[in-house]
Amino acid sequence: MSYKGSYFISKCQLVANGSSLEEDYDITRGNPSINYYESVTSPSISMTVSFIDIDQMVSQEGITGGEMIDLEVIIPDFDQKFKIESKKQKLVLNSVRDVVTSTNKQTATLEFVSDESLVNETCRVNKKFTGNVTQIVKELLQTEPKGIQTKKEIKSDDAVNKYSFVGNLKRPFETIQWLCPKAQASSRNFGFLFFENRDGYHFKSVENLLKQDPEFLYQKPDRPTETDLRIIESRLNQSNDVGMNARMGMYSNKTIYIDLQNEAHEVIDFNVSEFKSKKPLKVIDTLKDKPTRMMFRILDQGALQSGAAKKEVEKRNELAVYQNLSYIRNNLLFSQSLNISVPINPELRAGQMIEVQFPLKSETKKDTTDRFGKEKDNDISGKYLIAELRHVMGDGKSSTQLNLIRDLFTA
Repeated sequence: MSYKGSYFISKCQLVANGSSLEEDYDITRGNPSINYYESVTSPSISMTVSFIDIDQMVSQEGITGGEMIDLEVIIPDFDQKFKIESKKQKLVLNSVRDVVTSTNKQTATLEFVSDESLVNETCRVNKKFTGNVTQIVKELLQTEPKGIQTKKEIKSDDAVNKYSFVGNLKRPFETIQWLCPKAQASSRNFGFLFFENRDGYHFKSVENLLKQDPEFLYQKPDRPTETDLRIIESRLNQSNDVGMNARMGMYSNKTIYIDLQNEAHEVIDFNVSEFKSKKPLKVIDTLKDKPTRMMFRILDQGALQSGAAKKEVEKRNELAVYQNLSYIRNNLLFSQSLNISVPINPELRAGQMIEVQFPLKSETKKDTTDRFGKEKDNDISGKYLIAELRHVMGDGKSSTQLNLIRDLFTA
């Protein structure tokens, strides 16, 4: 398919939503630029709209926040439209910034976040929760009177473990993020991610996210092309600072878990060689077997139930091991990332898996071939998880910018 990068904003309307704005306002006339953002580490999607304020609406109407937005963008190269609906995604105005007034015009930038993000600021969780971790998360999002009470879809993986804790007046999103490393997808698999994308909320096992089939195949062409699934620009981000990696304990570390309930502790030694690596991490002999970081953590067993203390204590060592693996796994997962820019694709979402292929740079190096018979570079090609997504539309140009991560290590 030929890609021209064109787009047409058919609707960009500020919805009064009971705010100080007297009526809905059409921003389309102000030649708006759109910057839309999702991340697997963020419980809220966000978007900025920069525009020429023809009627000086920002200064004269005295916008105070809370307004919503209806957006519809037609992208000729795709059958789908990019839509943000005030009754579905519910993005509300969080702030007005970069208001610039000149002799003949005024420009401004409106920043929108999910409505639930503002609701979260008003909530405090103070009761005791006991039960399956996934069900607790859903309760915090949907049914808990002091929770979010969202109507959006929640897509979740089932956690196999139960947990008991007291809310301690934390906000719901903070509580859910706190539960993520404690949730187990299986007896040996800790670690969930909680995030929002355009389809709703997700409480997903890291393992299951990484096992998804790729939704799209993007290729870096070895010659100029205008296909819609090409990689326009790319940059590999990899931490090669040996000193910094050593201080962070990436190669070897020692974690001491303090069990306050039983006045005991567990010592967990970690060495990167314990992880099977798809791309072996070379460690110099000086750092190979000596821990370069010592960490102290409270062993988080939750609130023990009456009569269950002995049984829970017996699991202390196992719990410490898997909690430590969860922290290490996530650190390794985000230690290498790939940034790519592709033609705007409204079907992409944070949390999706895609495949990327890059051609070999050297004619002498032999490697496998892609489905089109061209040799590809396996060091960088492969399946990646979309960690961050940004749709950018402005000045007649558009693109989707992706931050990608992949699983290099398996416990």
